[in-house]
Amino acid sequence: MTTNPPIGLARPVRGVKVHSRQTLGTCAPTYGRVELDFEPLPAGVDSSIAFACTASPERAPEYEESLAVGVMRELAATDAGDPEARRGAPVKARARVIVRAMSWHWVDSCEMVFVRLGALAVREALCCVAEDREPHLVETRVSLSS
Repeated sequence: MTTNPPIGLARPVRGVKVHSRQTLGTCAPTYGRVELDFEPLPAGVDSSIAFACTASPERAPEYEESLAVGVMRELAATDAGDPEARRGAPVKARARVIVRAMSWHWVDSCEMVFVRLGALAVREALCCVAEDREPHLVETRVSLSS
């Protein structure tokens, strides 16, 4: 993944998968998995997020909200306080985002994991456009320390 994505989303990017694995040997809840589609929007149309899935093991409104917050902050380039936020120039993109799959664990997940997964998914989608490629699986271990 490059660190300087292009300004905007020039084409649809489907199947962006981001997975944060559980950190073994710690008590920090770091598990989460999402799959998102991104569709560009014309100027003047606000970004939106829709859930076209049933989360596993079941719906989790707090994680859905956290994922939406991470996606929207990253699209709007407003997450400067996050230590894992964008590492290049701020990019403002407009997109319709569709959540295709979402997985969480009763003990090993928390809201911050999904905020960061949303941001990582946006960055991967923008890099796909910049590099003219299909999405790669983004596997990470989200750090909860600030």
